[in-house]
Parts: sequence; C-alpha cells; structure tokens
Amino acid sequence: MLNKVTGWCAVVLSLMAFYPSNMTGGLSCIGFYISLFAMFIGAYASSFGKSVYFNLVFIFSLINIFVINDGTNVFLLSQQNDWVYVLSMYGIFAVVSVVCFGLLRKETLLAQLDAVN
Repeated sequence: MLNKVTGWCAVVLSLMAFYPSNMTGGLSCIGFYISLFAMFIGAYASSFGKSVYFNLVFIFSLINIFVINDGTNVFLLSQQNDWVYVLSMYGIFAVVSVVCFGLLRKETLLAQLDAVN
C-alpha cells in the first residue's frame, strides 16, 4: 500500500514539475530538478512491485525536459548560445536515468531471487 501511494505521489510530482519548467530563468532549473527527484521516488516505489510508476514518471520527465522546459528544450537548442548548460543538463538527466534504471533492475532481480527461494 505504501508503494502505491509513493508511486502515485511521484507521478503527481512529475506532473507538477511542468509548471515551473515552463517559466523562464531559475524556475525552469527548479522544474528540471523536481522531475529528477520524482524519478528517484518513482524508482523506489517501483522497485518492490510494478514498474508502472517509474515508467510514467520517466515518460513525463522526458516530455518535461525535452519539450516543455525553457532551458533544455530541444526546439530551442539551435537558438541558444549556451551549449555547455544544455548539454550538462542532458548529461545529468542521462546519469540519473541510468542510476534509476540500475536501481530498478537490481531490486527487481533481488525480488525474483527471493521468490524462487
């Protein structure tokens, strides 16, 4: 039951990150980090059961970072002069995604081994 509540809270938090991501300036950076935090919560909630929570949060984070976010929008990539900022944010997103997928896979494998034994 706690994992369901935590999972849905992660989904709602990733949806709530859309609003500050659409703003200019520092709020878009805050929205970026909120979506990364929601990914960690979604990976935790999905590690003990269904991976639907993490899948939803990951899809919403992809949409947030690559389409909605004012600082990391793919469509604005050709117009921005600050490529270091954009590429570093994409790098942070890639690292967090790999870590979350690794945590999810590790916990899923451990749960399967416990079920076999």
